[in-house]
Amino acid sequence: MFKTTIQFIRHSLYPSKQALRLRLAPLHAYMMASLVLTLTVTALDYIVLQPNFFWPMWLFLHAFAIFFFYMGLVALSALLVQLVTKWRTKKMWPYRQAWPYAVAMSLIPTVSLVVLYHVSPSASWFGILLLFIYVVVPLSLIPIKRTS
Repeated sequence: MFKTTIQFIRHSLYPSKQALRLRLAPLHAYMMASLVLTLTVTALDYIVLQPNFFWPMWLFLHAFAIFFFYMGLVALSALLVQLVTKWRTKKMWPYRQAWPYAVAMSLIPTVSLVVLYHVSPSASWFGILLLFIYVVVPLSLIPIKRTS
């Protein structure tokens, strides 16, 4: 289980043609990767924000909120994946394949978005652009069947 999760995270680090295979990833791989992202962002936020609140409760509530909003971002990314695959190949990926791919391709951009927000909130748009690039670039490498 941990081996496939680590492999899932490793293949999602760089947007390449190989990342297209992540659409067939098992459930535990992309959910564990989402948990790793949630814990990473929560720890990063705790270090940067240094909240003046009961720390176990803050960590729990913050991790819950991060996971909730991250899943919303993944849902929007999965819809973008379906739109791009429909436009590019004339055959839309089913949502059950678009979701793992969207999780994989949004891991690094989400962490960079949080870091950019802490460093310079006005530069957060670059994180959204990076997310768009990570999601769309591998989809542009999908081979198209020629009909002649």
